[in-house]
Amino acid sequence: MIIYADGHVLEPRAAWRKLDPAVRPRIETDERGLDHVIVGDDDVFVAKLGQMGTPGSDVSSGSSDPVPLETARAGAFEPRARLLDMDSEGIDLAVLYPTIGLGFWGIRDADAAVSVARAYNDWLADYCSVAPARLAGAAMVPFQSPQAAVEELRRAHGELGLAAAFVRPNPCLGRSIVDDEYAPFWKAAEELDMAVGIHEGFQPAVPPLASDRTPRNILVLHAVSHTFEQMFACAQLIANGVLERHPELRVVFLEAGGGWVPYWLARLDHQVASYGGYAPRMRLTPSEYFARQCWVSFEIDETTLPALAPFVGVDRIVWGSDYPHADSTFPGALAELRATIAPLAPADQERILSANAAALYGLRDPDPG
Repeated sequence: MIIYADGHVLEPRAAWRKLDPAVRPRIETDERGLDHVIVGDDDVFVAKLGQMGTPGSDVSSGSSDPVPLETARAGAFEPRARLLDMDSEGIDLAVLYPTIGLGFWGIRDADAAVSVARAYNDWLADYCSVAPARLAGAAMVPFQSPQAAVEELRRAHGELGLAAAFVRPNPCLGRSIVDDEYAPFWKAAEELDMAVGIHEGFQPAVPPLASDRTPRNILVLHAVSHTFEQMFACAQLIANGVLERHPELRVVFLEAGGGWVPYWLARLDHQVASYGGYAPRMRLTPSEYFARQCWVSFEIDETTLPALAPFVGVDRIVWGSDYPHADSTFPGALAELRATIAPLAPADQERILSANAAALYGLRDPDPG
């Protein structure tokens, strides 16, 4: 079973149709052709939405022509079309994260955030129900309200049957993901046996690390936002004791590549001798926590993967190509990944293609019938 550990949907307008108009996401297009997704007074997602569902798009072209949401590849928002794309690539099962929904971390009204998260999860569960053995959803949890985040996690698991949950690595309403107010969320994720994906995005409503540096360069900020935010979140979850308190919790760091992991764990381990007293909740070394509870998604073209696998742990590596986003590879993602991991032993290749993601998300082989 080939498992794609970090795929995306592109949410259609129909995902929000049942919401009250006051909190329903709306799309406004500016003179540059950019679509603004607005919730209440919050401009939470800015892009040419059609490009977000069209692999190989050049988002830096400078054209002012709009690319409407509806022009995206059908597999971005239609499950049966997606299954055809998966078949053409040889992918058996995909775990799905949002596109527009990554910007909802920037909604400032907690009640609106809760309503939007529930609507997204309902829509995603319906999407996955078309082929539940092949499509697995990661639930959105509204961290704007710590209590509601726990309630939605439990609903996503018990009522909707979603396979995982995701959070952004960034602060939400001024609280970092390891704020003590979120302790019940991490406890619930452990109790429910639901993996949590840490997934960054790049939107002005959620300013990433280094966004205050000038001159601004989108290429630099996009690269930094994903990798540096994941590095910081990894250090926080370890040093602030979340993984110590919840030893059965499973966490995966997504869409930032995996090459940062060996350096970062060695760097964090090195800090312990002189600075360990500042992390009294930490009982193991950072690398030991990672080996026990964490996974990371490598990009399919990371040529350093075979060399770094022994330092990351070959059983800690999953993969994704970012389909159907502009910077994704389609067709040919799986073929490119196979070429990347070809230097590894066959058993290790199988772990990366399948077994690791199955262990992370608690997945089973689909029914051949």
